[in-house]
Amino acid sequence: MKRFTKKKTGLLLLAVLAVGAVAAAAWLNGGIKAEIAAVDKGEVQQILKETGTVESKSAVTITAKNAGEIKGLMAEEGDQVEKGTVLMLSDGTGAALDIKSQQAELSGLQAQYSQAKGLADKNRSLYEQGALSYEAYNASNTEAKQLAAQISALQYAIESRAEASGTAVSAPVGGIVTGVYVKEGESVAAGTPLFEISNLDDIFVKTDVIAEDADLLQEGDSVKIYNNDSGFRDELAHVQKIHIKAEDKLSDLGVSQKRVTVEIAFGSAETARLGSSMDVEITVERKENALRIPERAVFEKEKEDCVYVLESGKAVLRQVETGLEGEDYLEVLSGLTEGDLVILSPGDDISEGSRIKTN
Repeated sequence: MKRFTKKKTGLLLLAVLAVGAVAAAAWLNGGIKAEIAAVDKGEVQQILKETGTVESKSAVTITAKNAGEIKGLMAEEGDQVEKGTVLMLSDGTGAALDIKSQQAELSGLQAQYSQAKGLADKNRSLYEQGALSYEAYNASNTEAKQLAAQISALQYAIESRAEASGTAVSAPVGGIVTGVYVKEGESVAAGTPLFEISNLDDIFVKTDVIAEDADLLQEGDSVKIYNNDSGFRDELAHVQKIHIKAEDKLSDLGVSQKRVTVEIAFGSAETARLGSSMDVEITVERKENALRIPERAVFEKEKEDCVYVLESGKAVLRQVETGLEGEDYLEVLSGLTEGDLVILSPGDDISEGSRIKTN
């Protein structure tokens, strides 16, 4: 038989007296102070939170085909380039200067052509409506064709000059230069990244979610993306694509996890900076008129979800069955009715029958 020493018996008695004193004080003061909330009906949302990065679908990274020394860079970050534009030479600094001058001329011709082509298309419509003579339409169309021919000739001259000067690197697609990874005079090996070219019209947010969470998502799910530092906010975004394959990736804590890439399409006209970070909130499921209680009211007791209901000024233990788990609210399937008052974040000092003070 376990025996208590006088010292242990004294300590136990003091503990019992202390608990009794707290309970007595609560009783004399009108009960234990607690925050309460009413069971009501409203929206319950299950939200998946992640972070993502703004990327371009058409981004292309250009790498060095051969080892060598960078002699002439003719493009810098932010430049608008056309397909075939010479970006770099590995030899021939003088030729690089000539080509850069020709490319500036080419850019001017392309701007003139864009205006001439627009005028020609407009005049064609007027001519077909009988509001403009054929001679006027033909003159504008001829000018556009002449500019197009000059552009083709200058592009050929640039490409020929580049080939004659040494190894040239040209843009495989048109777009914005969003990355320059080398400097003049630097020696590079084959396969070294040189440039990145992107199209800013097809940007999206790329995020990686845990594989089990990805199984909950569907294309078209509503998404809110935002960056509090820049002030960017888009609440009309949606899931555009869910990749099939799960891959091993390290979390911020260095833990390897199976994650799936998810692409988020922007929903607003506001643009975001390429490469910037975004907070992502994907609405996995939503119920509009659900019976709900604040998440803080529910606790586990003997492996059952329970709450304390306030009845006649006292705490009454009640088992509940919950459904959809939202960010702040839980759906109640059984155990409560609308209007019931539940105790939020009940502490260890509250038990069945405890008197509760609400104000």
